[in-house]
Amino acid sequence: MNLRIAVRMSLCLLVADPALADTLDERIYMEFLWAKTPDGALARQQTRQFVTASEHGHQVCVAAPAAKGLELLVLDAKGREMSRQRDPDFSGRKHCYPAVLGRGGSPGQWTVRAILGDGRSNEGTVLVHARLEDSPSYRQPQPYVLGRPNYDDSIPPQQWSGRLVWAMTVDAQGWVTDVVVEEAVGVGERLRERAIAAGYLSLFPPGLAREGEPLVWRRQLDFAPD
Repeated sequence: MNLRIAVRMSLCLLVADPALADTLDERIYMEFLWAKTPDGALARQQTRQFVTASEHGHQVCVAAPAAKGLELLVLDAKGREMSRQRDPDFSGRKHCYPAVLGRGGSPGQWTVRAILGDGRSNEGTVLVHARLEDSPSYRQPQPYVLGRPNYDDSIPPQQWSGRLVWAMTVDAQGWVTDVVVEEAVGVGERLRERAIAAGYLSLFPPGLAREGEPLVWRRQLDFAPD
């Protein structure tokens, strides 16, 4: 399914090195997940943060056109190789792999590089710290995990046009306590339940200021067929 999706939010998952812009293949899609998505789930947990001191089942997902074989390379904040895993059976269809973070890596912005069997590659960056409390993302009033609706394969590609806006109410502990769909246009109406599920999967750092007034965080997705 080819879709053009515009996401309005203060969260960036993939940041490519400008020096590599001419060699990286942006058609190779990469995504980082906080935890493995159960089969049949309506939404998944996109994340900008991994942690190494405890087990959360972090995932790296890759999809690519006309691919055969994949190598995933993980580099720490100092560029040291922390892991390398190969999947000779990768065919390009989106697949998620455990994020192998190794031991003793330098905290900060890590790079995950996806290299296809024909040499094409792309890479993304993700924050990695031993504990969430050590990360700057944990001290900011924004989500470190932001739920995203899973696609509904029963919807024909030409019908993927519309908008979806939902608002999350976040308590002082960082839990989403309520999700309201504020706008659902076109295909967005058919994704309403998925947006609600995505909202409840989002994770925020604690904030004592929310004891009196909960945080309301909005997210908008715009869909258009290519």
